[in-house]
Amino acid sequence: VMAQIKAVLIDLSGTLHVGTTAIPGAVSALSKLRKSGLKVKFVTNTTKDSKDTLFKKLQILGFDIKKHEIWSSLAAARKLVDTKKLRPLLLLSDSAKEDFKGVETNDPNAVVVGLAPSKFDYGNLNKAFRLLMKDGKETELYAIHKGRYMKSSDGGLSMGPGGFVSALEYASGKTATVIGKPSSSFFLRSFELPGRRKG
Repeated sequence: VMAQIKAVLIDLSGTLHVGTTAIPGAVSALSKLRKSGLKVKFVTNTTKDSKDTLFKKLQILGFDIKKHEIWSSLAAARKLVDTKKLRPLLLLSDSAKEDFKGVETNDPNAVVVGLAPSKFDYGNLNKAFRLLMKDGKETELYAIHKGRYMKSSDGGLSMGPGGFVSALEYASGKTATVIGKPSSSFFLRSFELPGRRKG
């Protein structure tokens, strides 16, 4: 069976690290996997940190990772926004918005939701709701992912963006398109990443 395996997709948060702490044994396990010769890609639904921030964090924790090996749901969302020429209302953290530099956001025609604890107040959610309900406008709802909860660095569980996305779905009657995991297209697109760029 091992002889048939050509590549390994590895999650990040909860697999290699939790917050700013590496999971015991993860650094050495990745090092051993590198020596096997298998192609390695890192796929993550992390939407709180930009790719640059995440990459720097992993380097500090001692992981042998190149930036171009990381395929995040934020990157997938940016690709979708560019392809569809969307002008999104971004319910994202300030760090995550770094991955959307240059995107036109005036007169939005889409709502994109990631993990943004400081943005999930009534005012912002109602703004998104009103945009989705605007007469004569086909405004789509996109969830970078719909995770219910996650493990926080303090050891407890915290709400993910799923509950907030579901609230917008319930209120607007619209169904969100999920961009990241567990969408099969998200995993397939990870192999479109260039493999020889300098990270």
